Amino acid sequence: MNLRDARPPIRPAQLRRLHGLWRRWTQGIELSRQAARELRHYYVWLFSQGRAAETRELSELDAASVIDWLEHLVHARFAVFHEVAGTAGRRGFSEQRGVTPTPEAWRALWACAKSLGMNRAALDAFIARHYTRRRLRSVRDIQTMADLNRVLWGLKAMLRRAIKRPPSHTAPRAA
Repeated sequence: MNLRDARPPIRPAQLRRLHGLWRRWTQGIELSRQAARELRHYYVWLFSQGRAAETRELSELDAASVIDWLEHLVHARFAVFHEVAGTAGRRGFSEQRGVTPTPEAWRALWACAKSLGMNRAALDAFIARHYTRRRLRSVRDIQTMADLNRVLWGLKAMLRRAIKRPPSHTAPRAA
C-alpha cells in the first residue's frame, strides 16, 4: 500500500467545484472536448505536483490544492474585467469602449430607475436630457459599460438627493 492509497479520494463536491472552475477558466477558449480534457489533466498533474494524472485520481488534499489554484486563476482572469466594468466611463479612467454591459449592470440601472418611479419613456427622456453630448438619446443607445455607468451614476445621484431631501409638509401649521 503506497502513500496515495492512504489518503481519502476526491469528494464529489470537490469534483463538481473543480469542473465548474475549469469551465469558467476555459470559457471563450475554442478547444475540442478531448483537448480541453487533456489540458485539464495537465493542470491537475501540475497543481498536484505530479501525484495525480487525472481529475479522479486526486486525493481530497490534492483536490483542495488544485481548486485553490483554479480559484486564483479564475479570480485573476475576471478581476480585470470587473474593475473595468466598475470604472469604465469614470473621470480619470479610460473609456474601455470594448466592454459590453453586464446583466448585473442592466439590473442595477432598471432598479434605480424604478426606485425613482421612472418607466422606459421617462428613462429615455432622462438620458436624452442629460447625455446627448455622449451621443446617448435613449436606452437603445447604451452599448458599453461606460455608457451604462454614466447613466447609472446619474440615477444614483438623483436617488441620493431624494433621500437627503426632507419630506415636504403640506398641512397648515398651527399658530
